[in-house]
Amino acid sequence: MPAPFPHHYEVTLRSEGDGGLLTADPRPPILGGAPADFDGSDAWWSPEHLLLSSLSLCLLTTLRAVAARARLALSAYVSRAEGVLDKTPEGLAFSSITLHVDLKVAGDDAERARQLLEKAKKHCIVSNSLKPAVALHVSITTA
Repeated sequence: MPAPFPHHYEVTLRSEGDGGLLTADPRPPILGGAPADFDGSDAWWSPEHLLLSSLSLCLLTTLRAVAARARLALSAYVSRAEGVLDKTPEGLAFSSITLHVDLKVAGDDAERARQLLEKAKKHCIVSNSLKPAVALHVSITTA
């Protein structure tokens, strides 16, 4: 059972050069900084990649919770997040975000899996916190 609300999270960022080190004990640290597109480096995680990663992980963990409650076994899950960063009237922002999800479930559960994935998207905390609507493209195979 989840902890009672509100939940509090904390991340520390330390920087003495171009990049920075993100920590949130006891988790492993993440080296991050500007992407190569902004004169940064491909050697570390960028805020843009971390945002898409957060969205991807949030959808997966929400789906797992929803599927567990519905007693739907997930055989395999692969997702790819695409984001378009562009100039907007408010400044630089993601103008679109799309999640491509390939999901594998047993037998005749494809339609139920699609419905549960849509429910997970609706309840995904990160997706609900983003300005642009998140598009979801799904491919489900059965075993």
